[in-house]
Amino acid sequence: FCSGRTPAVSRRLSMLRSLQSRGLRKFGVRYLGGAARGYNVYDLQSNIKLAKSFFVGPKALSYSVYKAQCEAVRLFAFAGTVSILTLSLIISPPRSSYWLTWRPDRVVMSFFRSFGSEPSPFLKGKLPYDPNTPLLYTELSTTRSCYRPAKEEEEQAE
Repeated sequence: FCSGRTPAVSRRLSMLRSLQSRGLRKFGVRYLGGAARGYNVYDLQSNIKLAKSFFVGPKALSYSVYKAQCEAVRLFAFAGTVSILTLSLIISPPRSSYWLTWRPDRVVMSFFRSFGSEPSPFLKGKLPYDPNTPLLYTELSTTRSCYRPAKEEEEQAE
């Protein structure tokens, strides 16, 4: 019976099988610290408790508890800062023309107004007059000015 394996390879495979049978299946896994640690950010009750203990409770005895307290305080500080700034913009908005044009209520209104019954800027049919396109092109490309019929030029001279 020839299996094609050398004795060294057979020994390594038997060692791996024995490790797997003992429950050590994570052979060769590198623990680089990519897993999430600490408290859950979405658990509001525990974050409130941690933020309170940062200001009022006993001092943190380890760095990991101190870091969790700082993260809980940061969560509520960010929410408070954004709320205060938003309320300030609502109560006393700036007087700049940019704000008057692009403030949130105007943007929403203009979005809904765009679906209304205002006249379209695009042509819906043929023009009532016939523009002389080749003549207009030659005038614009050679003289860099628009063609005017002779009657209009005489009326403007008077």
